[in-house]
Amino acid sequence: MAPLQNKSSRLQGRFKGLRAKSIWIAVALWFLFFFCTFPASGQDKALNKPLVASGTSPTLEKDSADARSLALEEALRAAVEQALGYLLPAQNIVRYYPLLLNRILKEPMSYVKDYQIVQEGEAFGLYRVTVQTTLYSENLTRDLRQLGMFLAASERPRIAILVAERTNPDESWSWWWKIDSEDARPPLFLPALAKLMAEQGIVPLAPNLLLENIPEDPSYQAPLLEDAQGASLATALVADVAVLGQVSYRATGMGEAGMTSGSLRAVRANSGETLARVSATVQVQPSAEKPVIDYGFSALAERLAPHLVDGILAPYAAVSKAPRDVSLQVEGVRSYGDLILIKEYLQRSPVIREIRQIKLKGDVGSFSLILAGNPDALEEALEGHDFGTFVTSAELMGENVVTVTILSKR
Repeated sequence: MAPLQNKSSRLQGRFKGLRAKSIWIAVALWFLFFFCTFPASGQDKALNKPLVASGTSPTLEKDSADARSLALEEALRAAVEQALGYLLPAQNIVRYYPLLLNRILKEPMSYVKDYQIVQEGEAFGLYRVTVQTTLYSENLTRDLRQLGMFLAASERPRIAILVAERTNPDESWSWWWKIDSEDARPPLFLPALAKLMAEQGIVPLAPNLLLENIPEDPSYQAPLLEDAQGASLATALVADVAVLGQVSYRATGMGEAGMTSGSLRAVRANSGETLARVSATVQVQPSAEKPVIDYGFSALAERLAPHLVDGILAPYAAVSKAPRDVSLQVEGVRSYGDLILIKEYLQRSPVIREIRQIKLKGDVGSFSLILAGNPDALEEALEGHDFGTFVTSAELMGENVVTVTILSKR
């Protein structure tokens, strides 16, 4: 255990150079609160049983202790990868593997509840370790939710909120993406806006998960970003949309009365297209029963969020509802009657606009469909459906291909 602990300590030490990291505890708690309210994946149950995984490390130019430590670390990482296979569709793992590697798999020990080495040894220049491990499934699913991994691609707009703020016109702007800041304070507007957007199905990426991906180029660390800068930074942070702008509070009288104003815009990361542009001003009227706590930033977020959400979701909703040609491949067909049962079921489905063609060759059938919706809906409709004489499983194999397997009913 000691070599692994030393290795883990060295890895953790590399990322402690971000001096402002401690200020994000409050922000992280906000994100933890509203992300943990999302329903857990039904496949979490698969993680309740121990997972068995192996890892190897070359022994050449290494002593056996170092090779054993690296092999053990690789085995634990393989266990977490195995858990990802239970939790996520295969296409999401392939498409977002660099993000998963950087955010989830770089520190596998953070998800390991306990482990036991069941076999180890050296052969052919490799040290091999096999472990049986139990994971903290709640921690893993929580972090995957923060990365938007449980949403379908058409529902996936992941947001980097890049909004500068200040609580006094005489003060300088405060912004979280300035990586060399020592005196930055936790933002007030960001968690308020993020919570409201998350409730509408959008995924605001937590700043504490993004700090390591911020380019050191000074042009990306300005408090008020241009559209092109914001889109480029959002791309670097693996976000689909950047929410840019600024919010500020200004006292207007005695006590804590004031005005809070904001001007925001949502920009697509891949094209720089402006999806929404909003601005508003709210009055801050404290009283003895309700003193100023957040300078009116929560009220301003409530005013701006609906318009931002509508603009951001509009292109995704249009894509998901547009008619499209879809191929449905059916494997394990016993007779043409199986296809008739599936056809009758599809004709009752609201996502099917038209069934154009049915074919059967050997034990493989196919449907040519016009889908009035997203292929994910078709996959969900056919996954685990009981047709009386058989049950089907379904898998989305591409943007326009769904594969169905006929299973014998027990």
